[in-house]
Amino acid sequence: MSSITGLQVKSLRIGVEPVEVELDEDAGILWTSLQTAFPGCSGMYYREIGDSCKKSVKFDGKKFMAPGGAWNDREYFVTLSQRCHTAAGNSGHTASYSDATKQFEKSVQAVQKMMLASGMKIDMSHLTKKRQHTSSRETASSTSSSTVTPDPIQAIEERSQMLKTAGRELSPLEQQFLDLCRISTAKDQIIDANRQEITKMNETLRILEKNLKETETNLSEANAMVDCKQQELEMVSEALKRLEESRHTISELNRKSGNLEENVTELQMKLMNVEEENHGLKAQLETSHNRIKEMSDTISMLTSSKDILSKELDQLRPFADAAGIEDYENIPTFIHAIQENKELRKTNENMKLQSEETKDNHKQMQSIHTEVFEENAKLRNRNEDLERRFAHVDDELACVNENWAKELKEKQQDWDKVKYAAESEVLSLREQLVHLQSILESATREAAENARRVSELEHERHEVRRLSDAMHIKAQVSGSPVHRLSSSIRF
Repeated sequence: MSSITGLQVKSLRIGVEPVEVELDEDAGILWTSLQTAFPGCSGMYYREIGDSCKKSVKFDGKKFMAPGGAWNDREYFVTLSQRCHTAAGNSGHTASYSDATKQFEKSVQAVQKMMLASGMKIDMSHLTKKRQHTSSRETASSTSSSTVTPDPIQAIEERSQMLKTAGRELSPLEQQFLDLCRISTAKDQIIDANRQEITKMNETLRILEKNLKETETNLSEANAMVDCKQQELEMVSEALKRLEESRHTISELNRKSGNLEENVTELQMKLMNVEEENHGLKAQLETSHNRIKEMSDTISMLTSSKDILSKELDQLRPFADAAGIEDYENIPTFIHAIQENKELRKTNENMKLQSEETKDNHKQMQSIHTEVFEENAKLRNRNEDLERRFAHVDDELACVNENWAKELKEKQQDWDKVKYAAESEVLSLREQLVHLQSILESATREAAENARRVSELEHERHEVRRLSDAMHIKAQVSGSPVHRLSSSIRF
């Protein structure tokens, strides 16, 4: 009952505390260390982030290997598969191969006791030595190489030879014991061979995984190289675009240069026309100057004549007045001369104005001619500079295009070689992986076959035990045959 709420508790949540297990020298977890931390565990698994599927940790028969070569920061779990206590109390069924081996040792020891009771002395200590830890087994094998231990099979075979020379045969119990020892030895050899084969396969798998990682690294480097080449291709395409823009600009400049040349030609034609007009105006100006000069001379002559006539008229007027004489004939001539003088003055003023306008026009034409000539010289110099630059740019662009084409071809060849090598390596690794999978499947089938053989051996062990019990009972019931058997064995 709960002391807080007063309600009945129907279920409890029981958890297993996490345990820190130390890694060995090869960054693996020994099976014995895991069994010590979690008694009854049968395996390890983990989950990737965002993945609900379990992933088992590799086990080579002795220790668990890091997935992918590194443990990283994952959460690992163990699988508990300890049998229940009711099943543990049943002596007729074994839970694992170790229990079957212990039961087999007990049976062999019982047979040994029975045979010792009958008088046969055989050392069976080697059977227990074979089922110790790997390190203790290697130590025992190294020490046993220096000391000779008695072999029960050899003893029984020597006994059989002696009986054959005497014209006798082994008893059924001795023959069954000999077969049992041979089966046990063959079983241990098969198990050791399978363990060695599994170890070799695991080493091969690790090597292949390492090669696969190296290949993946090379492939990533090749992909990075491909990305670099792609960027270089983009740069080349950008340079080609700029080249096209430069060519377009050059064509525009050439077109503008042609237009400028046409404008220069038109300006030159206009300048020639202006020069011709200037020459005409100069000729007209000279003619006007000549006429003005002539008219000035005429005016000066008329003015001097007028002055003389005026003086003469002033001198003669008193006489004319006094005499009453009037010269009517010279009056119209004088009036006409005065009018002509006025007209000549007006003409002189007009000619002066035209001369000034002509001078202004001449100055304007000279300034326009100077500006056009300077602009024409600048345009010619710029045209020559552009032609030199464009010729140099065409050469440089052609050289750059050739270099880029060569480098692109070489990079493409290198990339094809790297890609072909990577694909061939991946294909070979896949073939090796398929081969190793087939080997692993065959090893699994052999392990299943060995398990079946173990069950058969267990059944035979039960039969031997039953026969040994029957023989023991028979020996106890009838003592004389046992004495004869013991005396024959001692012999």
